[in-house]
Amino acid sequence: MHFHHFKSRVLPALLLIFLASCSTKQAPDPTTQTQAPTEIKEIDVDAGALSAEQHVELAKTSNTNGAVNELLIATKLFYQQENYVKALWLADKTMPLVDDNLINYSHEKVQLALIKASSFQQLGYYPESHIELNQLEQYATKNSILLTASYYRLLSAAFQEEEQPISALNAQLFEFSVTPANTQSQQQISDIWNNFQTLSQWQLNMLSLDKAPESKGWLMLTNLANKFGGNQAQMKYHLSTWQKKFKLHPANIIAKQLSSQAISTKDIKNIAVILPLSGKQQSSGRAIQQGILASFANDNTKSLHFVDSNTVNWYGLTNDFTTLKIDYVIGPLLKSNVDKYISHTSAQTQSKNDDLLNASSGLFDINKTEGALDTSSISQNKTADYITAIDSDSAIKSYLEPTQDSKAIDTLLLNIPAKSSLTRHHTVLSMRPEDEAKQAAATLSRQKFQHPVVLSQENIVSKRIAQAFVKQWQRITGNTIEVVYYDTGAQMQENIKASLSVDKSKTRITKLKSRLNQSIKTKTRNRRDIDMIYLVGTPEQTRLVKPYIEVNISEFAEIIPVFASSRSHSTQTDYSSNSDLQGLTFTEIPWLLASEQNVELAVLSQELWPKRSDGLSRLFAMGYDSYQLINKIPLMQQAPYLHHWGQTGVLKLNKNSILTRSLLWGVYKKNRVVSIVME
Repeated sequence: MHFHHFKSRVLPALLLIFLASCSTKQAPDPTTQTQAPTEIKEIDVDAGALSAEQHVELAKTSNTNGAVNELLIATKLFYQQENYVKALWLADKTMPLVDDNLINYSHEKVQLALIKASSFQQLGYYPESHIELNQLEQYATKNSILLTASYYRLLSAAFQEEEQPISALNAQLFEFSVTPANTQSQQQISDIWNNFQTLSQWQLNMLSLDKAPESKGWLMLTNLANKFGGNQAQMKYHLSTWQKKFKLHPANIIAKQLSSQAISTKDIKNIAVILPLSGKQQSSGRAIQQGILASFANDNTKSLHFVDSNTVNWYGLTNDFTTLKIDYVIGPLLKSNVDKYISHTSAQTQSKNDDLLNASSGLFDINKTEGALDTSSISQNKTADYITAIDSDSAIKSYLEPTQDSKAIDTLLLNIPAKSSLTRHHTVLSMRPEDEAKQAAATLSRQKFQHPVVLSQENIVSKRIAQAFVKQWQRITGNTIEVVYYDTGAQMQENIKASLSVDKSKTRITKLKSRLNQSIKTKTRNRRDIDMIYLVGTPEQTRLVKPYIEVNISEFAEIIPVFASSRSHSTQTDYSSNSDLQGLTFTEIPWLLASEQNVELAVLSQELWPKRSDGLSRLFAMGYDSYQLINKIPLMQQAPYLHHWGQTGVLKLNKNSILTRSLLWGVYKKNRVVSIVME
C-alpha cells in the first residue's frame, strides 16, 4: 500500500516534469549520435494508433497501473521514433514505478533497461550503457531471466567501444546462440568470422577459456586457418577434417569459402636491406644482418643487397633500386631513417624527381650549341595544352597525387615511423615493449587478481611499459593501478617499503615502544590489499628488487606473486645462481626460451656468437623473422587470418599494416627457466 501511495503522488509530478522537458529539452547534436540504431526486437507497439505524447496525456487521467502502462507504451514509441533523449529520460523515470502488480512486470523492466542501454549508445554514452547492461545482467540472474540477443548485441558494442575485442566477440557468440535459427543471417556469421581474424594468438587462447556457445568449432577453424592458410593443399585437407567433425556448425559457410579461396604468392628475387652497418648503432645493424643471413641460408633463388643507412644517398635510392631490380626492401631500423626512407621513396617524390630529370634532360647536351634551341618547334596546340593543364584540377591532382604506377617497392620496415604515414607498400615489424605489457595486463586480469601494484624502474622505456600495463588494466577492469617508480640504492629500498606500507608499520612500532616501559617483541606488517606485483626493470635491478619484496612481506601474510616484462630476464647469467628469482614469471620471445628455440639455429648462434647480449639476441631473432616474412606478408595481406610462428613471437598483420606479436610466458623454477601456459 505504501508503494502505491508513493506512485500516486509521484506520477503527477513526473508527468508535469516530462511535459515541460518535452518543450524545452534539446536533442544532442546529430553528429555525436551513432548512425545505426540498435533494433530491440522484443518491443512490439502499435505506432499507428496514438502518438507517444498522447499516451503521456492519457497517463494523467488513468489510475496508477494504467498510468504506468501508458508511460511504458510512450517510452517504446519514443524509442521506435529514434527520439533517444525522451526515450531514455522516460525509461529512467518509469522503471522505479514498475512493480509486480503489472502483467509481465519483469519483462517490462528488461525492456526499459534495454531501451536505456541502447539510447545511451545512440547518444554516444557507452560507459553509462555498460553500467546499465551490468545492472540488467544482475537483475536477470537474480530473477532467472534469460538474456536476449538485444542484450548481447548491446554488450558487444560496449566492449568494442572500450577496445576489448575478446569480450566483444564473446558477447557476439552468445548473441548468435540465442538468436532464433530462422532469423540467423549469413551476415552475422561473416561478422563473427571477421572478428575472429582480428585476434592475436594470445587473445584466441584467452577467448577459449570463456567457452562461449559454438566457440570450440570457431576456434578450431581459426587455428587451422592461422597455420595452414598459406598452403591451399594443406588448407583443403584440414578443412575437410573440420567439416566432418562440425557438420552442423554455423561456420561451415566460412569453411566452404576458405576451401575455394585462391591466394597468390609474390615472386621475390632481389632484396635490399637497409641497416646501420657503421657508426653508433653498428652492433644493432650487424645483429639483424646476421639474423637475416642465417635465415637466408644461401638461398639460390634470391639475392641480398645490404645498404648502410649511415652512408646511403637517400635522394638517389629509388634509382639505385631500379638499377638493381630490387623488388623487396627490409629496413631501415631507426625511426629517423624510416621517415627518410618513406619520404624519399614516396610516389609524389618520385614523380617530382622524374619531372626534374625530364625537364633538365637537354640542358647539358654537349651536342647542342647555345643557339641550337629552336623555340619555333613548339606548336601552338602544345602550348595551349600546357596552359589548359594549369587550370585543370585533375592535372594538378595527378601531379600532387601520382598514380599507383610508380616505382614504389614493397617494404618491411623495422620500426614505426615517427612522422610519415604508411602506404599500401609498407608493413612494419615492430618490437614495441608496450605490446607485451598489454598482453600481460590482459592475461593477468583474468587470474582473479584485484589489487596489483606496478614497480617500475625510473627510465623512459620502463615508464612506457608500466603505463601501457596500467592503461590496459584500467580498460579491462575499470580499476586504476598504483605505480611506484624506483631508482638504484637506498631510494629503491625506501620506495618498495613505502609501496608495501612497511614504513608505516615501523612507525607504528616505534610509537608503541616509546609509550611502553617494557621491551616487547615486534614484527613489521605489510599492507594486505596488494595481491600481485608487476615488475619492470633490468635483470640486474630485478635481482635486487624481487628478494627485497620477499623480505618485506611478513611471515604471517600470503606471498605476493611477482610478474615481470621480458626486460627482467637474461640468458647471460648462470641459472644455478638464480635462487633470488625463483617464482618470477615473465613474458618472453621464443628465441630466448631454450625450450621454444629453433634448435638448429640456436646451436649455430651459440657457436658463432657465444657472448652476444640479450638485446642483440632479440635483434638477431628480428632479422631472422624479417627474412622469413617477406614471402609471408603478401599472403597475410590477402588472408588476414594467417599467422607466422617466428622466433620473436607469433606474428599477425593488423589492419594498420603492423605485425603484432604474441609472446610466451616463462618462469624461474628450480634454478632454470621453463615455459608455461598462462592464457
